[in-house]
Amino acid sequence: MQAFRYGAPTELVYGAGSVARTGEEIARLGGSRVLLVTDTGLARAGVADTVAAALSGTAGVTFAGTWDAVPQDPTFTDVESLVAEVRAADADTVVSLGSGSVLAAGRSAAVCATSDRSVAQVARGGADGERTLLSVAVPTTAGSGGEVSRQATLTDDETGEKSGVRGWPVAARLAVLDPELLVSVPRGQAIASGIDAMVHALEAYWSNRATLITDALARPSFTILMKDLVPSIETRDVDVLGRMLVASTMANLACGNAGLGLVHGLNKGVTGLAHATGYPSHSYGMLHGVLLPWVTEFNIPAAAGRLADLAADLGVHDPQTQSAETGAHLLLEEITRWLSELGAPTYLDWPDATEKDLDFVAKDTAGRAMWKDNPRRATEEELVELTRKSLTSWTAHDWSTHA
Repeated sequence: MQAFRYGAPTELVYGAGSVARTGEEIARLGGSRVLLVTDTGLARAGVADTVAAALSGTAGVTFAGTWDAVPQDPTFTDVESLVAEVRAADADTVVSLGSGSVLAAGRSAAVCATSDRSVAQVARGGADGERTLLSVAVPTTAGSGGEVSRQATLTDDETGEKSGVRGWPVAARLAVLDPELLVSVPRGQAIASGIDAMVHALEAYWSNRATLITDALARPSFTILMKDLVPSIETRDVDVLGRMLVASTMANLACGNAGLGLVHGLNKGVTGLAHATGYPSHSYGMLHGVLLPWVTEFNIPAAAGRLADLAADLGVHDPQTQSAETGAHLLLEEITRWLSELGAPTYLDWPDATEKDLDFVAKDTAGRAMWKDNPRRATEEELVELTRKSLTSWTAHDWSTHA
Protein backbone atom coordinates (compact mmCIF):
# COMPACT_ATOMS: atom_id res chain seq x y z
CA MET A 1 0.00 0.00 0.00
CA GLN A 2 1.37 3.41 -0.97
CA ALA A 3 2.20 6.06 1.61
CA PHE A 4 -0.41 8.78 1.98
CA ARG A 5 -1.55 11.78 4.00
CA TYR A 6 -5.14 12.31 5.07
CA GLY A 7 -6.64 15.38 6.69
CA ALA A 8 -10.14 16.35 7.77
CA PRO A 9 -9.86 19.52 9.87
CA THR A 10 -13.55 20.44 9.85
CA GLU A 11 -15.90 19.38 12.65
CA LEU A 12 -19.35 18.33 11.45
CA VAL A 13 -22.73 18.87 13.10
CA TYR A 14 -25.66 17.20 11.30
CA GLY A 15 -29.40 17.22 11.87
CA ALA A 16 -32.69 18.68 10.76
CA GLY A 17 -33.01 22.07 12.43
CA SER A 18 -29.37 22.07 13.53
CA VAL A 19 -28.79 25.53 12.04
CA ALA A 20 -30.68 26.93 15.05
CA ARG A 21 -27.74 25.85 17.23
CA THR A 22 -25.11 27.66 15.16
CA GLY A 23 -24.70 30.43 17.74
CA GLU A 24 -24.22 27.93 20.55
CA GLU A 25 -21.57 26.11 18.53
CA ILE A 26 -19.75 29.37 17.83
CA ALA A 27 -19.74 30.26 21.53
CA ARG A 28 -18.39 26.80 22.32
CA LEU A 29 -15.53 27.37 19.90
CA GLY A 30 -14.68 30.79 21.35
CA GLY A 31 -16.27 33.06 18.78
CA SER A 32 -18.03 36.21 19.94
CA ARG A 33 -18.67 38.65 17.09
CA VAL A 34 -20.16 37.19 13.92
CA LEU A 35 -20.57 38.40 10.35
CA LEU A 36 -23.00 36.36 8.25
CA VAL A 37 -22.03 35.97 4.58
CA THR A 38 -24.61 34.91 2.00
CA ASP A 39 -26.15 35.82 -1.36
CA THR A 40 -29.15 37.94 -2.35
CA GLY A 41 -31.33 34.90 -3.11
CA LEU A 42 -31.05 33.48 0.40
CA ALA A 43 -31.46 36.95 1.84
CA ARG A 44 -34.68 37.53 -0.11
CA ALA A 45 -35.99 34.08 0.80
CA GLY A 46 -35.61 34.85 4.50
CA VAL A 47 -33.11 32.06 5.13
CA ALA A 48 -30.43 34.53 6.16
CA ASP A 49 -32.83 36.16 8.63
CA THR A 50 -33.49 32.77 10.25
CA VAL A 51 -29.78 32.20 10.79
CA ALA A 52 -29.26 35.79 11.93
CA ALA A 53 -31.97 35.32 14.56
CA ALA A 54 -30.24 32.22 15.87
CA LEU A 55 -26.95 34.09 16.10
CA SER A 56 -28.51 37.15 17.75
CA GLY A 57 -30.22 35.04 20.38
CA THR A 58 -27.10 33.34 21.69
CA ALA A 59 -25.55 34.46 24.97
CA GLY A 60 -22.00 35.71 24.51
CA VAL A 61 -22.35 36.07 20.74
CA THR A 62 -22.85 39.43 19.05
CA PHE A 63 -24.36 39.51 15.58
CA ALA A 64 -22.39 42.07 13.56
CA GLY A 65 -24.59 42.01 10.45
CA THR A 66 -25.13 40.31 7.09
CA TRP A 67 -23.14 40.73 3.87
CA ASP A 68 -25.33 39.36 1.09
CA ALA A 69 -23.41 40.45 -2.01
CA VAL A 70 -21.66 37.20 -2.95
CA PRO A 71 -22.19 36.64 -6.71
CA GLN A 72 -22.55 33.26 -8.42
CA ASP A 73 -18.92 33.33 -9.53
CA PRO A 74 -16.93 35.35 -6.96
CA THR A 75 -13.68 36.98 -8.01
CA PHE A 76 -10.64 38.14 -6.09
CA THR A 77 -12.13 41.65 -6.14
CA ASP A 78 -15.43 40.44 -4.70
CA VAL A 79 -13.60 38.82 -1.79
CA GLU A 80 -11.52 41.98 -1.25
CA SER A 81 -14.80 43.84 -0.71
CA LEU A 82 -15.92 41.16 1.73
CA VAL A 83 -12.59 41.32 3.58
CA ALA A 84 -13.10 45.06 4.05
CA GLU A 85 -16.56 44.37 5.49
CA VAL A 86 -15.20 41.73 7.89
CA ARG A 87 -12.58 44.14 9.16
CA ALA A 88 -15.04 47.03 9.44
CA ALA A 89 -17.38 44.83 11.47
CA ASP A 90 -14.48 43.83 13.75
CA ALA A 91 -15.71 40.25 13.41
CA ASP A 92 -13.82 37.32 14.86
CA THR A 93 -16.14 34.80 13.21
CA VAL A 94 -17.38 34.40 9.63
CA VAL A 95 -20.47 32.27 9.01
CA SER A 96 -20.84 31.36 5.33
CA LEU A 97 -24.42 30.43 4.42
CA GLY A 98 -25.09 29.23 0.90
CA SER A 99 -23.85 27.26 -2.07
CA GLY A 100 -20.25 26.59 -3.04
CA SER A 101 -19.67 30.16 -4.23
CA VAL A 102 -20.71 31.64 -0.88
CA LEU A 103 -18.70 29.10 1.07
CA ALA A 104 -15.63 29.86 -1.07
CA ALA A 105 -15.97 33.62 -0.59
CA GLY A 106 -16.60 33.42 3.14
CA ARG A 107 -13.82 30.94 3.87
CA SER A 108 -11.37 32.98 1.79
CA ALA A 109 -12.31 36.16 3.61
CA ALA A 110 -11.82 34.53 7.01
CA VAL A 111 -8.20 33.88 6.05
CA CYS A 112 -7.46 37.05 4.10
CA ALA A 113 -8.96 39.37 6.74
CA THR A 114 -6.06 38.51 9.05
CA SER A 115 -3.36 38.80 6.37
CA ASP A 116 -1.29 41.74 5.21
CA ARG A 117 -1.41 40.27 1.68
CA SER A 118 -4.15 40.90 -0.85
CA VAL A 119 -6.60 38.15 -1.82
CA ALA A 120 -4.76 37.73 -5.13
CA GLN A 121 -1.43 37.39 -3.34
CA VAL A 122 -2.78 34.80 -0.91
CA ALA A 123 -4.36 32.89 -3.81
CA ARG A 124 -1.16 32.87 -5.84
CA GLY A 125 1.15 32.14 -2.92
CA GLY A 126 -1.03 29.80 -0.87
CA ALA A 127 -2.66 30.31 2.52
CA ASP A 128 -0.54 27.88 4.54
CA GLY A 129 1.07 29.80 7.40
CA GLU A 130 -1.72 32.37 7.60
CA ARG A 131 -3.90 32.52 10.68
CA THR A 132 -7.64 32.65 10.24
CA LEU A 133 -10.76 33.92 11.92
CA LEU A 134 -13.22 31.33 13.17
CA SER A 135 -14.86 30.03 10.01
CA VAL A 136 -18.24 28.27 10.03
CA ALA A 137 -19.81 26.83 6.87
CA VAL A 138 -23.54 26.24 6.48
CA PRO A 139 -24.21 24.67 3.06
CA THR A 140 -27.61 25.11 1.41
CA THR A 141 -26.92 22.73 -1.49
CA ALA A 142 -25.70 19.13 -1.70
CA GLY A 143 -22.91 19.58 -4.17
CA SER A 144 -19.73 21.58 -3.80
CA GLY A 145 -18.66 20.02 -0.51
CA GLY A 146 -17.02 23.37 0.21
CA GLU A 147 -17.94 23.00 3.86
CA VAL A 148 -15.04 20.55 4.29
CA SER A 149 -12.69 21.70 1.53
CA ARG A 150 -9.20 23.17 1.86
CA GLN A 151 -9.70 24.84 -1.55
CA ALA A 152 -11.88 27.91 -2.10
CA THR A 153 -12.43 28.37 -5.83
CA LEU A 154 -12.48 31.98 -7.03
CA THR A 155 -11.99 33.65 -10.41
CA ASP A 156 -8.85 35.65 -11.10
CA ASP A 157 -10.09 39.02 -12.39
CA GLU A 158 -7.00 39.52 -14.52
CA THR A 159 -6.89 36.19 -16.34
CA GLY A 160 -10.41 34.81 -16.01
CA GLU A 161 -8.83 31.58 -14.71
CA LYS A 162 -10.52 29.52 -12.02
CA SER A 163 -8.07 29.90 -9.18
CA GLY A 164 -8.64 30.49 -5.50
CA VAL A 165 -7.30 30.37 -1.99
CA ARG A 166 -5.98 27.00 -0.87
CA GLY A 167 -4.29 25.54 2.19
CA TRP A 168 -5.12 24.19 5.64
CA PRO A 169 -6.30 27.55 7.06
CA VAL A 170 -8.99 27.73 4.33
CA ALA A 171 -10.94 24.80 5.76
CA ALA A 172 -13.89 25.78 7.93
CA ARG A 173 -13.50 24.97 11.61
CA LEU A 174 -17.12 23.84 11.78
CA ALA A 175 -19.75 22.78 9.23
CA VAL A 176 -23.43 22.77 10.16
CA LEU A 177 -25.30 20.29 7.94
CA ASP A 178 -29.04 21.00 8.13
CA PRO A 179 -31.08 19.23 5.41
CA GLU A 180 -34.06 21.53 5.99
CA LEU A 181 -32.07 24.30 4.28
CA LEU A 182 -32.12 22.30 1.02
CA VAL A 183 -35.90 22.01 0.70
CA SER A 184 -36.36 25.15 -1.44
CA VAL A 185 -33.21 24.96 -3.59
CA PRO A 186 -34.12 25.72 -7.24
CA ARG A 187 -34.24 22.63 -9.44
CA GLY A 188 -31.44 23.71 -11.79
CA GLN A 189 -29.10 24.49 -8.92
CA ALA A 190 -29.90 21.19 -7.21
CA ILE A 191 -29.09 19.29 -10.42
CA ALA A 192 -25.81 21.12 -11.06
CA SER A 193 -24.74 20.70 -7.44
CA GLY A 194 -25.65 17.02 -7.40
CA ILE A 195 -23.70 16.30 -10.58
CA ASP A 196 -20.69 18.09 -9.11
CA ALA A 197 -20.89 16.01 -5.94
CA MET A 198 -21.19 12.76 -7.88
CA VAL A 199 -18.12 13.62 -9.94
CA HIS A 200 -16.20 14.36 -6.73
CA ALA A 201 -16.96 10.83 -5.56
CA LEU A 202 -16.26 9.18 -8.91
CA GLU A 203 -12.96 10.95 -9.53
CA ALA A 204 -11.79 10.34 -5.96
CA TYR A 205 -12.49 6.62 -6.40
CA TRP A 206 -10.64 6.28 -9.70
CA SER A 207 -7.79 8.62 -8.67
CA ASN A 208 -4.19 7.45 -8.70
CA ARG A 209 -3.98 8.71 -5.10
CA ALA A 210 -7.02 6.84 -3.80
CA THR A 211 -6.52 5.15 -0.41
CA LEU A 212 -8.49 2.80 1.81
CA ILE A 213 -9.82 5.82 3.70
CA THR A 214 -10.87 7.81 0.65
CA ASP A 215 -12.40 4.69 -0.93
CA ALA A 216 -14.51 4.22 2.20
CA LEU A 217 -15.91 7.72 1.64
CA ALA A 218 -16.06 7.88 -2.15
CA ARG A 219 -17.65 4.53 -2.99
CA PRO A 220 -20.80 4.73 -0.81
CA SER A 221 -21.26 8.45 -1.48
CA PHE A 222 -21.23 7.78 -5.23
CA THR A 223 -24.04 5.25 -4.83
CA ILE A 224 -26.13 7.57 -2.66
CA LEU A 225 -25.71 10.50 -5.04
CA MET A 226 -26.61 8.41 -8.09
CA LYS A 227 -29.67 6.87 -6.44
CA ASP A 228 -30.99 9.82 -4.45
CA LEU A 229 -30.44 12.92 -6.57
CA VAL A 230 -33.60 12.52 -8.66
CA PRO A 231 -35.83 11.59 -5.66
CA SER A 232 -34.38 14.46 -3.63
CA ILE A 233 -35.42 16.91 -6.34
CA GLU A 234 -38.84 15.40 -6.98
CA THR A 235 -39.93 14.83 -3.37
CA ARG A 236 -37.89 17.32 -1.33
CA ASP A 237 -38.09 14.76 1.47
CA VAL A 238 -35.85 15.88 4.35
CA ASP A 239 -34.47 12.40 4.99
CA VAL A 240 -33.48 12.00 1.33
CA LEU A 241 -32.01 15.50 1.29
CA GLY A 242 -30.08 14.60 4.42
CA ARG A 243 -28.50 11.59 2.72
CA MET A 244 -27.58 13.78 -0.23
CA LEU A 245 -26.04 16.42 2.02
CA VAL A 246 -23.93 13.94 3.97
CA ALA A 247 -22.91 12.11 0.77
CA SER A 248 -21.78 15.41 -0.76
CA THR A 249 -19.65 16.08 2.31
CA MET A 250 -18.19 12.56 2.18
CA ALA A 251 -17.38 12.95 -1.52
CA ASN A 252 -15.45 16.14 -0.90
CA LEU A 253 -13.56 14.65 2.02
CA ALA A 254 -12.58 11.89 -0.41
CA CYS A 255 -11.50 14.06 -3.34
CA GLY A 256 -9.88 16.62 -1.04
CA ASN A 257 -7.41 13.90 -0.09
CA ALA A 258 -7.33 11.60 -3.14
CA GLY A 259 -7.53 14.29 -5.80
CA LEU A 260 -9.72 14.66 -8.88
CA GLY A 261 -9.37 13.86 -12.58
CA LEU A 262 -9.87 15.04 -16.12
CA VAL A 263 -13.53 16.02 -15.74
CA HIS A 264 -12.53 18.79 -13.36
CA GLY A 265 -9.28 19.45 -15.21
CA LEU A 266 -10.94 19.98 -18.60
CA ASN A 267 -13.69 21.99 -16.93
CA LYS A 268 -11.12 24.57 -15.87
CA GLY A 269 -9.65 24.79 -19.36
CA VAL A 270 -13.06 25.08 -21.02
CA THR A 271 -14.16 27.74 -18.53
CA GLY A 272 -10.97 29.73 -19.11
CA LEU A 273 -11.42 29.59 -22.88
CA ALA A 274 -15.08 30.63 -22.65
CA HIS A 275 -14.06 33.63 -20.53
CA ALA A 276 -11.31 34.62 -22.95
CA THR A 277 -13.34 34.22 -26.15
CA GLY A 278 -16.92 34.88 -25.10
CA TYR A 279 -18.01 31.39 -26.15
CA PRO A 280 -21.16 30.23 -24.34
CA SER A 281 -20.63 27.73 -21.56
CA HIS A 282 -22.51 26.09 -18.72
CA SER A 283 -22.41 26.41 -14.95
CA TYR A 284 -19.65 24.47 -13.23
CA GLY A 285 -21.72 21.39 -12.34
CA MET A 286 -23.61 21.32 -15.63
CA LEU A 287 -20.33 21.46 -17.56
CA HIS A 288 -19.33 18.26 -15.77
CA GLY A 289 -22.36 16.70 -17.42
CA VAL A 290 -20.94 17.54 -20.85
CA LEU A 291 -17.47 16.17 -20.13
CA LEU A 292 -18.20 13.18 -17.90
CA PRO A 293 -19.24 10.54 -20.48
CA TRP A 294 -16.22 11.22 -22.72
CA VAL A 295 -13.73 11.17 -19.84
CA THR A 296 -15.25 8.02 -18.35
CA GLU A 297 -14.95 6.22 -21.69
CA PHE A 298 -11.34 7.41 -21.99
CA ASN A 299 -10.52 6.05 -18.52
CA ILE A 300 -12.00 2.55 -18.98
CA PRO A 301 -8.70 0.95 -20.13
CA ALA A 302 -7.01 2.10 -16.91
CA ALA A 303 -9.87 1.95 -14.42
CA ALA A 304 -12.24 -0.82 -15.54
CA GLY A 305 -12.08 -2.63 -12.20
CA ARG A 306 -12.92 0.46 -10.20
CA LEU A 307 -15.75 1.44 -12.52
CA ALA A 308 -17.10 -2.11 -12.35
CA ASP A 309 -17.11 -1.88 -8.53
CA LEU A 310 -19.41 1.13 -8.75
CA ALA A 311 -21.62 -0.55 -11.35
CA ALA A 312 -22.04 -3.55 -9.04
CA ASP A 313 -22.97 -1.23 -6.16
CA LEU A 314 -25.71 0.25 -8.35
CA GLY A 315 -26.96 -3.22 -9.23
CA VAL A 316 -26.25 -2.96 -12.96
CA HIS A 317 -23.26 -5.36 -13.05
CA ASP A 318 -22.74 -8.93 -11.87
CA PRO A 319 -19.03 -9.42 -11.15
CA GLN A 320 -19.53 -13.18 -10.93
CA THR A 321 -20.65 -13.54 -14.54
CA GLN A 322 -19.45 -10.37 -16.29
CA SER A 323 -15.97 -8.98 -16.91
CA ALA A 324 -14.69 -5.77 -15.37
CA GLU A 325 -14.68 -4.17 -18.81
CA THR A 326 -18.36 -5.03 -19.24
CA GLY A 327 -19.09 -3.61 -15.81
CA ALA A 328 -17.27 -0.39 -16.70
CA HIS A 329 -19.32 0.03 -19.88
CA LEU A 330 -22.52 -0.72 -17.98
CA LEU A 331 -21.65 2.02 -15.50
CA LEU A 332 -21.04 4.43 -18.37
CA GLU A 333 -24.47 3.59 -19.78
CA GLU A 334 -26.01 4.16 -16.35
CA ILE A 335 -24.27 7.53 -16.00
CA THR A 336 -25.52 8.73 -19.40
CA ARG A 337 -29.04 7.52 -18.56
CA TRP A 338 -28.85 9.41 -15.24
CA LEU A 339 -27.59 12.60 -16.88
CA SER A 340 -30.35 12.37 -19.49
CA GLU A 341 -33.01 11.96 -16.81
CA LEU A 342 -31.68 15.06 -15.07
CA GLY A 343 -31.75 17.06 -18.30
CA ALA A 344 -28.05 17.83 -18.14
CA PRO A 345 -26.46 19.57 -21.16
CA THR A 346 -24.80 17.21 -23.63
CA TYR A 347 -22.38 19.35 -25.64
CA LEU A 348 -20.52 22.65 -25.92
CA ASP A 349 -22.25 24.98 -28.37
CA TRP A 350 -19.07 26.24 -30.00
CA PRO A 351 -19.57 25.88 -33.78
CA ASP A 352 -16.74 28.36 -34.46
CA ALA A 353 -14.15 26.70 -32.21
CA THR A 354 -10.73 26.47 -33.84
CA GLU A 355 -7.82 24.08 -33.45
CA LYS A 356 -6.09 26.85 -31.51
CA ASP A 357 -9.00 26.91 -29.07
CA LEU A 358 -8.84 23.15 -28.55
CA ASP A 359 -5.10 23.37 -28.08
CA PHE A 360 -5.62 26.07 -25.43
CA VAL A 361 -7.85 23.75 -23.39
CA ALA A 362 -5.39 20.88 -23.74
CA LYS A 363 -2.39 22.94 -22.67
CA ASP A 364 -4.34 24.42 -19.75
CA THR A 365 -5.30 20.94 -18.54
CA ALA A 366 -1.95 19.19 -19.02
CA GLY A 367 0.28 19.40 -15.97
CA ARG A 368 -2.46 20.22 -13.48
CA ALA A 369 -2.78 17.98 -10.41
CA MET A 370 -6.08 16.75 -11.85
CA TRP A 371 -4.27 15.57 -14.99
CA LYS A 372 -1.69 13.74 -12.89
CA ASP A 373 -4.25 12.10 -10.59
CA ASN A 374 -6.43 10.84 -13.45
CA PRO A 375 -5.99 7.05 -13.77
CA ARG A 376 -5.07 7.24 -17.46
CA ARG A 377 -2.41 9.78 -18.38
CA ALA A 378 -3.59 11.81 -21.36
CA THR A 379 -1.33 13.34 -24.00
CA GLU A 380 -2.07 16.83 -25.25
CA GLU A 381 -3.38 15.28 -28.46
CA GLU A 382 -5.80 13.13 -26.46
CA LEU A 383 -6.93 16.17 -24.48
CA VAL A 384 -7.60 17.98 -27.75
CA GLU A 385 -9.67 15.01 -28.92
CA LEU A 386 -11.67 14.86 -25.69
CA THR A 387 -12.46 18.56 -26.05
CA ARG A 388 -13.38 18.06 -29.71
CA LYS A 389 -15.78 15.26 -28.76
CA SER A 390 -17.45 17.60 -26.28
CA LEU A 391 -18.50 19.84 -29.18
CA THR A 392 -20.95 17.13 -30.26
CA SER A 393 -23.83 15.73 -28.22
CA TRP A 394 -22.98 12.53 -26.40
CA THR A 395 -26.59 11.40 -26.99
CA ALA A 396 -25.59 10.58 -30.57
CA HIS A 397 -22.84 8.21 -29.39
CA ASP A 398 -23.33 4.47 -28.87
CA TRP A 399 -22.20 3.74 -25.31
CA SER A 400 -23.36 0.11 -25.33
CA THR A 401 -20.17 -1.61 -26.50
CA HIS A 402 -19.46 -4.27 -23.88
CA ALA A 403 -16.15 -6.10 -23.65
